[in-house]
Amino acid sequence: MDYGKALTFITEDERWQEKIAIGTGIILLSSILSIVLIGVLGFFIVMGYGVRLMQNVRDGAPHPLPEWDQWGDDLMRGFKLFVVALVWSLPLVLFWIPVVIGGAMADSRGAAEFIGTTLALCGSCLMVLYGLFLAVMAPGFSIAFATDEEIRSGLQFREIWEWTVEHIGQIIVVALVYLVASILISLVAGIVGTLLCLVGLVVTVPLGTLVTYLFEYHLFGQLAHAYPFPATAASYTSYAPYGSPTAQEESPAPAEDEGAGDEPPTPPTVPNA
Repeated sequence: MDYGKALTFITEDERWQEKIAIGTGIILLSSILSIVLIGVLGFFIVMGYGVRLMQNVRDGAPHPLPEWDQWGDDLMRGFKLFVVALVWSLPLVLFWIPVVIGGAMADSRGAAEFIGTTLALCGSCLMVLYGLFLAVMAPGFSIAFATDEEIRSGLQFREIWEWTVEHIGQIIVVALVYLVASILISLVAGIVGTLLCLVGLVVTVPLGTLVTYLFEYHLFGQLAHAYPFPATAASYTSYAPYGSPTAQEESPAPAEDEGAGDEPPTPPTVPNA
């Protein structure tokens, strides 16, 4: 794993300034339009762009930063990955229920207050623990999804769990590095934007968000390159290759020519004049 490369790869691209400017503009516009929920589409596009980056790093591309030339496809990729992450996050909703109930009961007095506080505390602890679990599982379901960009691939719970457990040490290191890097990038973006009379925050904050995305997906791509996710039947369309025994068995036998093996008819004898 080359953690520094997850940042320096950006400037190694010949057109990195244009690509970063486009990505920053998308995040800025999406943040503004999020008020009317349209902006979420821009974040889906950035997520889909990140999936392509992850695939390029996984495949060993020398300059993995993609072009912004697949807007519709990136939108679908990002939406599918969002659905995968949402399904993995559903237990958080269950853990949120005791927090809400406990918070309401905590306003009472006596035993109800104690029970409510206990429920809220237990629910909060479960949410924190599951949040840590999600941080560890995120590389697995993201890499699995990137194999064929199908939602079902990102929901192979048993396979993803086994892959994560097998490489748990490196995955934890990646999660910690990403956590520290995201904090530092956000801090630098905030400081630089503030020094530019606050107006710079309009640029530095979305720029920092984009760089954080790219850093994360590059790390995931390195994991996928070093520890390929096992191919499963769900990842591929089942077609028998031409020339395989199965294909030969299913191929119909050629029909025999009618009359094969019969002697040709004898031409009529012409009498001599």
